[in-house]
Amino acid sequence: MVKKVSIWLTLEPLLYAEPKHLAEISKKLKRPHTTIRKQLAVFENIGLLEKEKKGRQTLYQLKKIPLFVDYLTIIEKEKLIERCKEELVLKEIIEQLHSFNNPIIIFGSAVDSVKKAGDVDILVVGKFNREKIKLLEKKLNLKFHIINVKSLKEISETLKKEIIKKHLIIQKSEEWIKWLVS
Repeated sequence: MVKKVSIWLTLEPLLYAEPKHLAEISKKLKRPHTTIRKQLAVFENIGLLEKEKKGRQTLYQLKKIPLFVDYLTIIEKEKLIERCKEELVLKEIIEQLHSFNNPIIIFGSAVDSVKKAGDVDILVVGKFNREKIKLLEKKLNLKFHIINVKSLKEISETLKKEIIKKHLIIQKSEEWIKWLVS
């Protein structure tokens, strides 16, 4: 069976990261070098990706162009949709979180697997209804660890680095991306 994979997800290993070698990108995505190289060339042609030769290695890095945040929003949404296809519990959590109007992000081990994670780490900006989350905890028999801040400026650099490593943006993507790249 052929698995349909969005070309946008080819850039996921490069999000908020240092330049990476083709082998690193290919390994993370579990896809052949030749496929990845062709897909990266598409992004290089539109100016979103730059490559740099260091000796025999070619390193790739996202380039901040005028539509940078817009492109990253597409990548983040594709990543979220793919994870929802893989894990129905996560899909249900995200559907419930969409009922809030706050900037919301899931981060930590639950990004890889809600079932294997001890709890689901959620960062919410602004006031929200905690009762909805408690009902969801009971319904799914899960524990949510909620961090609530008034603004993104309150988040420590340490927590920001942890969020950059593993996250799924649920609400207000552009706001999160601008904060993540700042």
